Amino acid sequence: MWDRIKLLLFLVFWVGAIFSNFGDSYAKQPENPKKPEKQTVQPGPDKGMDTYIATGCGDQNKNFGKDENMAVGNRDSRRILIRFDLPSIPLDASISSAELQFCLEREYKFDQKKVIYAHRITTFWKDKEVTWNQNKEKRNWKSPGGDFDWAIENAVSLIGYTSGWVSWDVTRTVKDWLDEKYINFGFLLKQDSYDPDEILFLSSDLEWEAYRPRLVISYELEETPPAPVPPSIKVYPNPFKPSAGHTEVTFDNLPSGASVKIFHIEGRIIRTLQEEGEQAKWDVKDKEGEKVSSGFYLYRIESGKEHQTGKLVIIR
Repeated sequence: MWDRIKLLLFLVFWVGAIFSNFGDSYAKQPENPKKPEKQTVQPGPDKGMDTYIATGCGDQNKNFGKDENMAVGNRDSRRILIRFDLPSIPLDASISSAELQFCLEREYKFDQKKVIYAHRITTFWKDKEVTWNQNKEKRNWKSPGGDFDWAIENAVSLIGYTSGWVSWDVTRTVKDWLDEKYINFGFLLKQDSYDPDEILFLSSDLEWEAYRPRLVISYELEETPPAPVPPSIKVYPNPFKPSAGHTEVTFDNLPSGASVKIFHIEGRIIRTLQEEGEQAKWDVKDKEGEKVSSGFYLYRIESGKEHQTGKLVIIR
């Protein structure tokens, strides 16, 4: 009998220990684990916004927006410009990395180190119009060769036999764009003025999709989404039709302090509005004051940790 009692006590002890350890390990798990996400933006000829600008031999007034190659270097007389429409990343996402990636046009052999710098562009430009002297038709850069932040975003060194993909870490600037610290005008790539060599990269106009420039964004997302704003908010007119006499879009019954972000269908923020008297009105123009074209647009109404999203239709 005593042996049976000792065996029973032994089993009770170990069962209790197992459940105790299980409970401890369970308690250590985070309440809201973060889910890793990755988005790759790699547009083609229709939506890609990249080119290069050049000076010397009459090139300062030429546009290269339809070329399949983009040149950088040649004593800094060639500079690459690129802009991506950013994907619609959730408000509570934590950006872990962002990489700007270009594919070299061919294999190179560099006897000396080649350094290519990435800078943040500070002015609007159009890829099918931009030149060394002008950012768009009949509008000059403040300085020939592009308006950009001279602080280096990232630098990449190439030496020896080099081919394939080249990457720049642009995490800081992508975070600033998503936080609306700066407007997304893209990046400018350049070399030092003493380097005589020219390096070619492939552009978004390339026939082969896999080798076009890309922006790879990695982020972490809380598993538990925020609760939506009550559906009393009204957005009108929708669709918006100037032909019907419409002049603006009204967001009505907004919570106090709410903001309204308007996105291009591809995810680029084109306008941010603030609540005044429970309303916000959009004149259907972008940040540069230009009328937006016909198409679908997304809106996101934010109030504290709550949000509501929807779709707008513009018919001109």
